[in-house]
Amino acid sequence: MRIGASALMASVLLVAGCAAGQQTSTPSTAKASAAETGTPEQRRSPAPGPVVTPAAVPGGWRYAYISEQPGSRITGITAAGPQEAWAAGTVEDRLLLLRHDGTAWREAEPPPGASAVPSAGEVWIAASAPDDVWLLLPEVVPGEKHHRALTAVRWDGSAWHQVPGRIESPGVASFAVLGPSDAWAVLGAGEQEAVHWDGRSWKKVPMPASASALGGTRETGLWAVGFRTSGEGVTETEEAQPAAMRWDGGSWRLVPTPTYAFPPPKPPEGTASLESVLVLGRDDVWASGQHTFNHGEVDDEPADPPPILLHWDGRSWTRLDASGDRDYCCPRLAAGPSGSALIVNGSPRLRESWRFASAGASPVKLPSLPKVPGLKRTQFFEVAGTARSGMTWAAGTLSADGGFWSRAAIAALS
Repeated sequence: MRIGASALMASVLLVAGCAAGQQTSTPSTAKASAAETGTPEQRRSPAPGPVVTPAAVPGGWRYAYISEQPGSRITGITAAGPQEAWAAGTVEDRLLLLRHDGTAWREAEPPPGASAVPSAGEVWIAASAPDDVWLLLPEVVPGEKHHRALTAVRWDGSAWHQVPGRIESPGVASFAVLGPSDAWAVLGAGEQEAVHWDGRSWKKVPMPASASALGGTRETGLWAVGFRTSGEGVTETEEAQPAAMRWDGGSWRLVPTPTYAFPPPKPPEGTASLESVLVLGRDDVWASGQHTFNHGEVDDEPADPPPILLHWDGRSWTRLDASGDRDYCCPRLAAGPSGSALIVNGSPRLRESWRFASAGASPVKLPSLPKVPGLKRTQFFEVAGTARSGMTWAAGTLSADGGFWSRAAIAALS
């Protein structure tokens, strides 16, 4: 089965709605030239310094922040309120924490005692308010090479506090916070359970299907999407169908979704799954994913179907037409300005991003990020987000020269 294959690309780009920001990097051709146009040895060990950021097309994505530190990356971003956002990642093996205060992105002090982040580890961040920001960090055990659990710390508006207990997993597929006593994580493909912080401890909660993504707030309700391997539409050739689950306050319940099937002759190991969810309201929920198969098994393969895009209107899920280039993987959803929905494929410079003003409106393609001089690749892969104001943030990693050059970066859309 190919379920969860796109998870290998996860946590390189995340998107969240928040307050307007401004570019913080200053053009400096002298400092940038060695990192961008020097010899291969120079490019593999670029000197710290600003990166030239070209002007953006009006109405499109623009650069809001590029780290001056080589080897940096962002693995999570969250909107904490109308004037505040946070992003987290790493610089080599050190925790990188960024905060936006309504004016600019600036590096923030990490929580006291924060340990080194393993090379294979990721940092997750989520928030329900400016005084309720959470980090999930790999738990490093002396003498062990790989981490086996995650621990949480919580920002209360003035200081960081350790959350008791741990999540017994080296990673999660999605993390959401609805309040100080209401945090959730799902573990990804093959795992039919969530982990819930109820104000006292982390507890496992069974789910009726495997979940890949979480979305929602206390006001809109909490949703999870993924796939199921039993029930309507699951056959020998269609091994999985999309799954949408809603938390009713006491348990997770499946909400029926459309089924998917390839026409004869059917390709091997067909699977349909949802990998991203955007909750704008109780009657305005979006979900996206893929209908695919195990490529390379037969000579006469069908064309790849378009991405899956579904909308919940409070009564049922409806199929929508998803735009975008099918050569790029894994459509992701994010809240756009003015209550719109964004669907973004894993294309360089966010050039396959589309905006839906509503479920019934035609999608409008958004101008991509401009090219950074000297960079052969500008990669953004994954999307997730929440709506809090008229600005949407996109965070990830700029890379070039086969990955030898990389900088954490944040883009903005207003």
